[in-house]
Amino acid sequence: MKPNQFSQRIGNIDDRLVEQAENVPNFRRKRQNRSLMRVASIAAVLVLMVGSFAVGAVAMAKETIIYVETEQEIIQVGDSGITLILPDTWKDKYGYEQDGNNVTVYHLATREALVYGGDLFRIYCIEGLYPMDYIYPEPGFTIAITQTHTYRVSYPSDVQFDPSDPELWAAYDTLYDDLKKVEIVMSAEMLANTMNASNWAQGTVFVEFLEEWALHKTVVCDAEQSRIIREIIESQDYSLEPESYFANLWIRFSGKEYLLNLNTGMIKPPEGDSKAAVMSVEDLNRIVGLLND
Repeated sequence: MKPNQFSQRIGNIDDRLVEQAENVPNFRRKRQNRSLMRVASIAAVLVLMVGSFAVGAVAMAKETIIYVETEQEIIQVGDSGITLILPDTWKDKYGYEQDGNNVTVYHLATREALVYGGDLFRIYCIEGLYPMDYIYPEPGFTIAITQTHTYRVSYPSDVQFDPSDPELWAAYDTLYDDLKKVEIVMSAEMLANTMNASNWAQGTVFVEFLEEWALHKTVVCDAEQSRIIREIIESQDYSLEPESYFANLWIRFSGKEYLLNLNTGMIKPPEGDSKAAVMSVEDLNRIVGLLND
């Protein structure tokens, strides 16, 4: 039987992914002898197996070819070039729904019992460019970034099973524990034509131009532009209390976010209780000049 051939790269795992995983709600159980570090280790191992699609991978090994026998549990994520390789023990225990380049993988028995329950994880293709180190509202991380879209993994943030049914609960729990065995593999073509952990530089600045709070266009800065913009933004005195705020730019780097008003020079993180600063005309013009280069 001829195997399918896929390509992936292995690299380092950044601590930020583990920090994110520590914040994943332990909705599966309330056993005192299980800690959130268990969830953190699952996420970290998963990322290692998917080719280190983690934040700021800095040391990439040579390309590795993976041979997958056709009888293995495999899900092609649309025509994205992403392939999910599931544990053999999941056979006949999982299902999935696919919508274009979006996939939801779930525990079959739980889904049949709860209709909308049983989610294990999802692969999303979302419009817009989100950095490798972007911190999403729900647990997850970026896999790869194309010219127009971002592929990401999302984990459930609420209860996915029926706590009153211990047998079903345990069955779901078994698959959830096996997430560490799931592999997410990118084709050689996708690996070469996207921003991903193999070519990502920590601290890369993403700037979204906003029109009435809607995304208009994205600029991904090079290393020197990113360095200068980071230095300008991090040197500001964030001590003001803004009463109202409008932004033209949404700036993201190193897991941080800032909103900047090009007319007033006011800048602040997006959180409602965040302090603001006002850039000097010189700093503001320097950022605008870099983005227009």
